[in-house]
Amino acid sequence: MAALSAKKLQVALVTPEGELWSGEGEMVIAKTVEGEIGILPDHVPVLAALAPDCVVRVLGARETGELTAAVHGGFVSMEDNRVSVLAELAELGDRVDVESARAQLAKNKDADDDEGRDRAAHARARLRAAGADVSV
Repeated sequence: MAALSAKKLQVALVTPEGELWSGEGEMVIAKTVEGEIGILPDHVPVLAALAPDCVVRVLGARETGELTAAVHGGFVSMEDNRVSVLAELAELGDRVDVESARAQLAKNKDADDDEGRDRAAHARARLRAAGADVSV
C-alpha cells in the first residue's frame, strides 16, 4: 500500500475502561450517524456521533497497514491532527470472538425493540471488524 501522506495523525481509541489503542495513522475512516467520514491529516476540526454499527479503520497503522475496531456508541473528534474515538464499547478486530458475535447476531437479528436492534448492530460491527461474514 502506497503512503497516503507524509504527515501522520495521532489516533486514540478510548472507552470508559481506558485507552484501547493509540498510535499513528495516515487516515481514519468511521461511520457516523450522518454517514461515513474519512479523516486525513490537516482535516478541518470535526466532532461527530458514531453510528451504532460503526467500524473504525485506521489506515497506515501498525505493521499490517490497517487497524480495525468495532465501536458502539460514542464520538469521533479531530483537531490539530489528533483523532480521538471516544466509545461506550470498543473491540479491536483481531480480538473479536467471531462465534460469540455470530451467536449475538442470530439471537437479536429479528428483534423488534431498540435494545435488541442495538445488540444486533453491535454484533454486525464486531463481525465486520474481524473480517468475518455478517450473514447468519
